[in-house]
Amino acid sequence: MKPRYVLLLFLCLTLTACRETEPTPPPDLRGQWRQVIGEDSEPEYYHLARITKDYIEIYYYYTADGSTNLYWYGSFVPPEDGKEPYTWTSENKLPKNISPRAFRYASRDEKKDFTYKKEQLSYMIAPSQALRMNVTLERAPEEVEIVGDVPNPELLEP
Repeated sequence: MKPRYVLLLFLCLTLTACRETEPTPPPDLRGQWRQVIGEDSEPEYYHLARITKDYIEIYYYYTADGSTNLYWYGSFVPPEDGKEPYTWTSENKLPKNISPRAFRYASRDEKKDFTYKKEQLSYMIAPSQALRMNVTLERAPEEVEIVGDVPNPELLEP
């Protein structure tokens, strides 16, 4: 092989190695999330979520009085890398014998799939057997106090 071809080959390999990028770190999804709502609408309620180290809680937040009702309380599995979309299946962590009166709006589904993509979190709800809707959340611009019946993880675990 001629020396100039060796030099050219060496340069190509060097430049290719430089193009490799560091992997994207995983996003930290912990914190409060709020349903994306059109700018010109003022809903009676919207979904408000809180993600902690191990759990995701979703509430109906009523704008009139700031009260909340639990919709989902399940497991949270944080992403291991920055690849998107990131999906996980959350397992319902409310006990089977929970009082329907205390958590009357809570989903009784055993599992719920969540997707994180482009700084938004989404999932499906089924308010009736004939209707399925996609709900999209984004980080809440400010913390909203969650009042009402809130599960205590220490009491729920067997």
